[in-house]
Amino acid sequence: MRPSTDPDLEMILADMRQDFIDGARDKLDAVDDEIEALRSGEDGAENHILEIKRIIHSIKGSGGSFGFPTISRVAHGLEDYLETSGDISTVTAEDLRVFVNTLTDILVAGEEPDEQLAHMMLRSLPTGRRQSGVRALDKGSAVMIMPRGVQRKIISQELAQLGYKVSILDKAIEALDMALTLKPDFVITTHALERMTGIELAWALQMFQATRNVQTAVVTADEISNEMLESLPPRTTLIKKGPRFSLELMAFIRKSEK
Repeated sequence: MRPSTDPDLEMILADMRQDFIDGARDKLDAVDDEIEALRSGEDGAENHILEIKRIIHSIKGSGGSFGFPTISRVAHGLEDYLETSGDISTVTAEDLRVFVNTLTDILVAGEEPDEQLAHMMLRSLPTGRRQSGVRALDKGSAVMIMPRGVQRKIISQELAQLGYKVSILDKAIEALDMALTLKPDFVITTHALERMTGIELAWALQMFQATRNVQTAVVTADEISNEMLESLPPRTTLIKKGPRFSLELMAFIRKSEK
């Protein structure tokens, strides 16, 4: 027997949901203005990008609260695109409009897309461009769980240059949710995470059919012991920070492409 619901409460929640939709569409209109200013070459390109980041971040923070988790993920994808582009000169109005149009489509529909459509939307978002401005060949997607810093910036931009759409997260639980939705080609995580280790995250990925075959690289600053190696789940690689880090990471990526 379904629990009874208060019709007044349902009406209030519906009104709040509609207010979010209307407010988000107004914010996307403001993003459109910033994109047009960027496209037309107006002075202060960096200021236009910062304003786009500010508006999109506010939409990302509210989407899930009103029953639109895919809106939050697409907004997150735009933030990732800007972070992995590396340089304002490689950010294009064409790419930004793809994100805005995807968000608008969800808002116009007025409902959260089903799992298959959400997956298609996320996979079709633009990847970062090469420094020449030419888009790299789309090789798939990657989820990266690392704290902000130089290493995260270098790795994410390198992955974008190779043609991967990179979703960057700070927390393991959020990364697991993103991986289940995006079904990435591989995951790169640090070993030291909040609430679990990188190896534990790799085991968690093994528990779900959608991510069971995902290759995972766990980056660690610790010496790699036999105990750590024996605790690894299938399709998981330990990579130690040090002189050979870049070579080992690239070898992992090449293995994931096979």
